[in-house]
Amino acid sequence: MKKLDCNNALRMETFDLPVMARPFAEANDKPLRMALTTPQLFSPRSCLLVGCGDSYCAGVAAKPLFEQLGGIRTEALSAMEASRHWPKGRIGNEPCNPLLYVISASGNVSRNIEVCQRAAACGVGALTVAVTAHPDSPMAKASQAVLPISPTPFDSGFDEHSPGLRSYYASLYALCSSAIRMGEVKMRYPMSQADDYRRAMVEYAESFGGEVMEQIDDAMFALAQQWQEFDSFEFLGSGAQMATAWFDAAKIYEATGDVATYEDMENWCHVNYFARDHRRVGTVLSISKDSPAMVRALEVAEVLARLRPTLIVTDADAALFPKEATVCQLPSPRYGFLAPLMDYVPVALLSGYLARLKGVSLFRGGEPAFQSQPTHFLKTSQIEIV
Repeated sequence: MKKLDCNNALRMETFDLPVMARPFAEANDKPLRMALTTPQLFSPRSCLLVGCGDSYCAGVAAKPLFEQLGGIRTEALSAMEASRHWPKGRIGNEPCNPLLYVISASGNVSRNIEVCQRAAACGVGALTVAVTAHPDSPMAKASQAVLPISPTPFDSGFDEHSPGLRSYYASLYALCSSAIRMGEVKMRYPMSQADDYRRAMVEYAESFGGEVMEQIDDAMFALAQQWQEFDSFEFLGSGAQMATAWFDAAKIYEATGDVATYEDMENWCHVNYFARDHRRVGTVLSISKDSPAMVRALEVAEVLARLRPTLIVTDADAALFPKEATVCQLPSPRYGFLAPLMDYVPVALLSGYLARLKGVSLFRGGEPAFQSQPTHFLKTSQIEIV
């Protein structure tokens, strides 16, 4: 089968990421910088990043930037954890603390709205910031500030809805921008350095364009043909690449509907290593060359290559990894902590091709069992303040 016969909406969205990067930054950088005042960024002693699905993953990916650049203790929580289980005293006990980012491109998800309302019900406490493309949404209205993300126009040319890449990039970019701004107002580095961080985000996304994207695309189409009979996939990471592993697994579920798990590479050695049908579990290890876990990743890669069909996604030298593994080499960001902005690109392409080769629709479109379910329950679930 020819590659273009397997073209799909997810592939087209992936190809658009390097194209959208600069116009998105030009449209959003000033509003993102101005969204929060200096006191709002300077006063908090802790930060919470909250969301569901991809939005939760964006929080996990951004956590290291808030800690490293913003110099603030940060936790990433699922919206359910924050709305129903997180101690009230850690949400509302002193003014502007914590700084609570609630992430949802649509701004209509019930659990996220619930988090904002719970924070407000605590009285003195969290400064809630809605990270959304819809500043008039219920979540934004329930928040004290809005971190706006205005997407650039895009049409995939397909009728099917694509698993969100552009919205994920936009949410993560907004969070990174806010972390950069926080460090800037705290005078942890000069304005010139903050501007360079912002430029580096755009440059990193653009480095995936043209021939680089074509090479990654060719490699993922070839791998999809080898893996198309698999119905189980596993994604490994460590540190910031745990967010990548999480996001990659989500794209498999959304694109093909196959079982996909994600795991810390060390925990994998203790548990998932023992999977019985190991030759039929497509396994992906994501690792940045600057990661403190690189030596361990090389050890794990040796084991993976002996046991399983393995893809290594990295910006490190491919020669470091076993020859039995497929290595997809990515461009390097100028600052290693920016890697999660784009290092999911290979698996996004792989997922789209697998869906086409398996003959399934993205998001189970057209399948009666899924059509009959109240998929809107994400937005109409009862809101409770506990």
